[in-house]
Amino acid sequence: MKLSEITESFDSKVPYTVVRASNESFITKAYIGNRTIMFTANMIETGLDIEPIYSWEIEFLEKSTNWDYTYSKTGSGSELQVFSFIIDSIKELIERYRPDEIQFASENTDENRSSVYSRLANKIKIPGYHLNSINKNSRSSKFSIMSDRLMAN
Repeated sequence: MKLSEITESFDSKVPYTVVRASNESFITKAYIGNRTIMFTANMIETGLDIEPIYSWEIEFLEKSTNWDYTYSKTGSGSELQVFSFIIDSIKELIERYRPDEIQFASENTDENRSSVYSRLANKIKIPGYHLNSINKNSRSSKFSIMSDRLMAN
């Protein structure tokens, strides 16, 4: 697959529905092929001693059998469409709530996923935001996308 095809896949619009939008929780859902993918973001307030920092922890999962959801790799395909949906959901989260920081993590037991997340975090270009850090330990990798506004203070 050529780089232009990958870029086009990330930029393709996947229709999705906003399931919940509040000051504490933002959830979207997309149907990609025969799969149901959920994007969830929950706001946590940190830095209380000085000035509050509004950080949103995000994750996404796929509906598996018996109406359960899984974080595990399912091998169902359409990964580029899934990431396009995730990027669009992150962009809508930012438009609605202007978070100070967005955090997400991956377990290192699936090295491919951690590698993809790392490339995704480095490639996301959202005006006013940049990759702040990638912290790896033996069990997980944690990613942080920070608002330029927060970094200026």
